[in-house]
Formats: sequence, structure tokens, C-alpha cells
Amino acid sequence: MFALFFLPARRRQGRATQRWLAGLVVAAGVVAFGTLSPDLGAINTLGTVFMYLVVTQAWNILGGYGGYLNFGMVTYFGIGAYAGAVLFRYFGLSPFLTAPAAGAAAALFGLLIGIPTLRLRGAYFAVVTIIITFAVQLLALDLPLTQGALGIFLSPLPLDPITVERLFYFVFLGLAALATALVFAVENSNFGWALVAIREDEDAAEVIGVRTTAVKWVANVVAAFITGLVGGIYAQRILYIEPTGTFALDISLNVVLMAVIGGAGTWQGPVIGVPLVLIVAEALRVTVTSEVNRVIFSVVVILIALFVPGGIMGLLRQIKRRPRPLPDPAAGAPR
Repeated sequence: MFALFFLPARRRQGRATQRWLAGLVVAAGVVAFGTLSPDLGAINTLGTVFMYLVVTQAWNILGGYGGYLNFGMVTYFGIGAYAGAVLFRYFGLSPFLTAPAAGAAAALFGLLIGIPTLRLRGAYFAVVTIIITFAVQLLALDLPLTQGALGIFLSPLPLDPITVERLFYFVFLGLAALATALVFAVENSNFGWALVAIREDEDAAEVIGVRTTAVKWVANVVAAFITGLVGGIYAQRILYIEPTGTFALDISLNVVLMAVIGGAGTWQGPVIGVPLVLIVAEALRVTVTSEVNRVIFSVVVILIALFVPGGIMGLLRQIKRRPRPLPDPAAGAPR
């Protein structure tokens, strides 16, 4: 009897231990690859994966847990990139060192636009975030501070190419680990439960005492800071900032796509969705055009929305919740 009572707990502990060991093995492999691999292209690609993972986890706070579909993450990303580039142009400060200031600039903008926009819901909020992206892009094209369409050139770091790629590889890897840990903490906190309550029924959340407006503002500001921080580092990585590419709507669409495919509203979703989308897109790029590539992913998102609303994580949870046959008591009894 005692063996049967403790069996499920032992199995859970064993599975948790296996997951932690698997995670440590993967982490060690990722670090070893970045340290030892001479493949510049692979390091660059994985660095981009980690960069998108940070931004997707930032989106996940309000978009996944709060249910506010934000198509304007590239706005915070671009503001961070331009803040770093402007500080370099006028003060000679590397965006690699001023990335926190870039994040602060994006967070301030997120706070200011969040006051009116986060009172909107559903499709209205999603459309407004797209409009704001285009408006900020036009400002970057017209303002003398940003040098308009000419853009801003930055000086490269005084390192050889492979060392530069490894540097950004580990910077983005570290930020991805921190962002994932932050989202994990949010998921298991009262703040996270407040966001989930807003996603499920915002009016009911207000009735039970959730300060919905304040919770949404905080989530949006945190997401903006993280995304702006990444944008500032990205400016130093790419060495050239101009409005069209920096504020490209594709960046926001990719972030939403990765979160939805992996499983929005879970900390594991971006970890699954980001590498899956980017690696598949990289493989498709050599065989099909970018337009066909976008159509393929659009069809995948539609299928997920119809049949697996929770993405890959939702599918895995459905499989996990399937009833399993109970162990036979006689099987464990001594003879």
C-alpha cells in the first residue's frame, strides 16, 4: 500500500530530475558550441535565435499571459536601436555599453503610449499598435536627429569577426536565459495570475479586485524595456540603422508567430517556437521565395488556431492529460 501511495510522487520527482538534467545538458552543449565552433554562419544564426527569444519572451508577458495581441514590439525594438545609435553619433558612446539607456527610452515610450492604448481591447488594441509603428517610422524618416532615410552608421568593435559573433552570441544567450527566467517567475506569481485573469475575463478580474490597468501598464513597460535593451545591442551588431528596416513590421509578425506556434502564455512556448520558426525559415529560404515562406507559416498558424489553440505546448499538455491505466496492485505485491 505504501509503495502505491508514494509511486506517483517518486515518478514526478524522477521526471523533474530528468528534465533538469536534460536542460543542463542542452545548456552545456549551447555554451560549448558557441565557444568551440568555427562556423561563423551557424553562430550568427543561433545568435539571432537567442535575440528573437528575448523579444518573444518580452511579448509573452502581456501578449501571452494578458491576452493583448501586440503587433508593435518592433516599435520598442527600433526606439532602443535608435537610442543607442544616436548616443553613439552625438556622444561617441557604443550602443553595446548604452543598451540600458536604450531600454529605458523604450520603456518610457511604452509607458506614455500605454496610458491611452491599454484602455482598448481586442482587435482595436492590435490595430493601434500597428498604426503606432508606422507613425514612429515616419518620425524616424523626418527627424534630423535620426538623419532620416540616410540612417546612422556605427563603428565596429575592434575584434576579429568570429570573436564579434561569439560575443553577441553569448550576450543574447545570457539575455535569453534571464528573460526566460523572468517569464517563469511571472507565470508562478500573483502578477502572472492577474494577467491570466485579465486574459480570461477582464471585467470579472476588475470585479474581484485586480487592478487591471496598472497590471497592464507594468507588463507593457517591462516588455518595452527588455525589447529596447535588445534593440540597443542589435544596433551595435548590425552597425547601420535606418527607419525602413529597423521598424519593419515583419519583426513584430515574427514574434507573434513564434509565440503562437510554440504556445503563448507559457514560458516554454517561445523556447520551442523561436528556434523552430527560424530554423525552418532558414531551410525554406534556399528552396522557396520569402512570400511562399510567409504563406506556409500563415497556413500553419491557421491550423494551430483551429485545431491546437495552445500551440505546441497546448498539444503536449493535451497528450499529458490523457488518462493512463492505473498500476495493477497485484503486480507490485510480494509473492
